[in-house]
Amino acid sequence: MKYNDRNFPHPVLNLGDDIDGDFGVKLQVQADKEYITISPTYHLRNAGIEKLIDEKEAAFVLQVYCRGTMFRKSYLAYESVPDPVKIQSVKLNHQVEADFFVCATKEIHEYRNENFTEDFGDYSFAIEPGDILAIGGSGKFYANKSPEELKAISSFMDIDTSGKKNKPFYNLYDGRKITILLSQEDYNMYQKVMRNSYYINTLHSTIVLPALAEAIRFLESEDSDMYSDNMWYELLTDLKNEFYEIDPLVTAQKILELPVNRSFISLVKLMDEPVIL
Repeated sequence: MKYNDRNFPHPVLNLGDDIDGDFGVKLQVQADKEYITISPTYHLRNAGIEKLIDEKEAAFVLQVYCRGTMFRKSYLAYESVPDPVKIQSVKLNHQVEADFFVCATKEIHEYRNENFTEDFGDYSFAIEPGDILAIGGSGKFYANKSPEELKAISSFMDIDTSGKKNKPFYNLYDGRKITILLSQEDYNMYQKVMRNSYYINTLHSTIVLPALAEAIRFLESEDSDMYSDNMWYELLTDLKNEFYEIDPLVTAQKILELPVNRSFISLVKLMDEPVIL
């Protein structure tokens, strides 16, 4: 959730330049079959807000939101290195967002801070419980997925049909995954071919490779910004950065582990040992 565009009736640390200081968070996430463990470390530099936390009039807040399961919960802490937060694995799925704040826990009738800019002079503000005093940014992670699974193309790309009789295939980007849309005729044949493991590598070369190269090219364009909240966007960004080459086609081949070579190997085997579908 974006907070930079919101207006508050009081100065908020890290929002504009109304108050000096800094607030950041280092996040670590671990997962097993039963629990997702979230371990934030808070770094706050503002004496006035630190004092409020020491007096338990404010607290560090971790807000966890999962689109896949609609799970949303906030966790309060008064230490910069709090006890880890444990959430049952079944409550989270795919992309999870974590937002970090300092929020008031009590009414503060005359909130002042010696780090307010000169524009505020001796002004004070009425603060209600739950009001945000500092924004520490946000992070994303993926629940119930191992690093190997996240590198799999199936984690962010699907193949489906456009329903059109016989048209070129194309990518659709507005879902959680990128969808490669085949014509109905091509999709029907794809369903038959994919049942035989001998032809999987050829499918990667003829369908997935060009679709992935085009997706990487699209990712590098300004038009992709509108999809930055979609699950595929961050997964593909991570893969692109890991295997980066100037040419998106070369990057795609590295991500897919040289699919053209694997396709030729499979075809040569078929020439030697023909397989009937």
